[in-house]
Amino acid sequence: MRLFQRTKSIGLLAAAVAATALVPLTAGAAEAAPSGYAGSCPTAGTITQGWHSGHDGIDIANNRGTPIHSTGPGTVIVSGTASGYGQWIRIRHDDGTVTEYGHMYERLVSTNQRVTSGQLIARMGSEGQSTGPHLHFEAHSSTSSTRGMDPVPYLAERGVRLPCTPGSTSPGTNFTTWGTSVRVRSEASLSAAVVTTLTGPTPVYVKCQKRGDMVHAEGYSNDAWSYVPALGGYITNIYIDHPDAWLPGVNPC
Repeated sequence: MRLFQRTKSIGLLAAAVAATALVPLTAGAAEAAPSGYAGSCPTAGTITQGWHSGHDGIDIANNRGTPIHSTGPGTVIVSGTASGYGQWIRIRHDDGTVTEYGHMYERLVSTNQRVTSGQLIARMGSEGQSTGPHLHFEAHSSTSSTRGMDPVPYLAERGVRLPCTPGSTSPGTNFTTWGTSVRVRSEASLSAAVVTTLTGPTPVYVKCQKRGDMVHAEGYSNDAWSYVPALGGYITNIYIDHPDAWLPGVNPC
């Protein structure tokens, strides 16, 4: 079945791309690796207030003591007390963005500590200006940002859909690889360094896709590559288990 579904000419692929306005990068266009990280769910609960002009983040309510997790890898730049928050934590992630966590009753990380995506960093409380146990979560473009961005699309771009459950199978994962010895490369090029090798079918969250080297494998030819932030590299779309050579619903890098 896979052989039949994947059999399509490059000409038909180009037509499909044009029809959906997914235009490949032209020669000479910048092809920097996309920013961002593979995200993790910050906490379980109910969103009781969203992001708006008078509220820089989102509030996620749950019981006192509910675990709070770092949404991505980075360095703790603040862990302490703060007016309004009672206690707060700020993490600068590897892509330069900053996430902020407030109102917890217990902090489990310290300033300058390195954290991983999904690491337990605090427990939910109601300290500071709060009417009940909840996490106030903010996302900022940089350490110099004074106005938080909407955390919902920020997390969605990193594979996390709210509401979410920490530790569940990657809520942003939307494809599965197939085959064995699938090489993940640092760029969309056959000469790029191999970051890792997948030994079998693997769930992956694809952040974006772009044109790269033409690959001839398993009886197919395709120049589309998918960027998987959790793996830190690109996989030829030949090994993404989907009948379309250019993945639907995935933006160009």
